[in-house]
Amino acid sequence: MLKVERSDTVMILTLDRPRARNALNLDLTRALRAQIAAFDAEASLRAMVLGATDPAFCAGLDLKDFSEANSPRGEVSALLSEFPKRRKPVVGAINGAAMTGGLELALGCDFLIASERALFGDTHSKIGALAGGGMASRLPQWRSEAT
Repeated sequence: MLKVERSDTVMILTLDRPRARNALNLDLTRALRAQIAAFDAEASLRAMVLGATDPAFCAGLDLKDFSEANSPRGEVSALLSEFPKRRKPVVGAINGAAMTGGLELALGCDFLIASERALFGDTHSKIGALAGGGMASRLPQWRSEAT
């Protein structure tokens, strides 16, 4: 569900749940947090690239896993809140839809490189939820430099 590669001084993380449009379930969330901690701890790593297996970047929270009132959604919120605090640069490689929590994950990157198929959207209001990962404060500050 999370491919981890290393190319010299760069860690490459690839979300790999294509059937679920790379939605964040508990296992993927925990795997991402573990690899981010490893990235932070490894001095020889100078940058990270976060991408995803087609067809989407990330559909956000996997509602099948987090539909129960007592589900540990706080772990996803912690990931989304911690992600932008890296001291080393993180590049988001956006290959498709980055929706809701996926948009929050993308906004946690220092740089975004978007393919022609990239789409960005927030559907929190459709499911009656609030953005818990800091998007409300990061989105207005984000600048796009289209080429």
